[in-house]
Amino acid sequence: MRHSLFKYFTDRKWAEAFLNGEVLFRSLSYFRDYEDKNVRGDHKEGVSVFRPGGGLIVTNHTQGRTFTMTDSAFEAIANQEDIFAFCVSRSLTDELCKTFGAVVSVEILKIPILCERIKSALPETATFRAGRVEYYDPNDAPNPRWALPDQIALSKFEGYKWQNEFRFLFSLTNALQFEIGSHRIVMREGAQVPKPDEHHEYLLKTRSLVDICRIHEF
Repeated sequence: MRHSLFKYFTDRKWAEAFLNGEVLFRSLSYFRDYEDKNVRGDHKEGVSVFRPGGGLIVTNHTQGRTFTMTDSAFEAIANQEDIFAFCVSRSLTDELCKTFGAVVSVEILKIPILCERIKSALPETATFRAGRVEYYDPNDAPNPRWALPDQIALSKFEGYKWQNEFRFLFSLTNALQFEIGSHRIVMREGAQVPKPDEHHEYLLKTRSLVDICRIHEF
């Protein structure tokens, strides 16, 4: 069975630009703050959440006691503004086309070759990752994802499983390295304030992709 990836575009000109070798990456913080009823946007983008139904069990080593914090969560947060993502799907369906408002999709036929071309176009100091997105329930224990920023960036809540997503990631800093990021205990969800200054784009230009792709009209 042949395995392909599919990039959905709302305008044919963006598909043609991609075929010409222009790959537009955006920071995770852009998707975190994107408002579109949880289609492309995800306010927990770049965050691994552990919220057990029975409450968060916390041990205070100083006092030598363990207690349960109800309605609380442990969150491991990657450096969202320093991790760039190019998001595609592993599926070509009418549902995805309609939901994304797409008029055209580009099928990526040779994934390893695209990875090599992206890496070749990046600065030598960049860290590159690629892989399918793992979907999880926040009731599930986060180990070892909490310490791995690349795995955090490649994970989303189960509610997004319909996207069947695959991601190409890179960072120009150490943001994808082991235990880089921050951690917190959240007692209750509050309104999230967008941070536009963390919304970064990186237009990567590589050689033509026509030889490893084909286009689908809708």
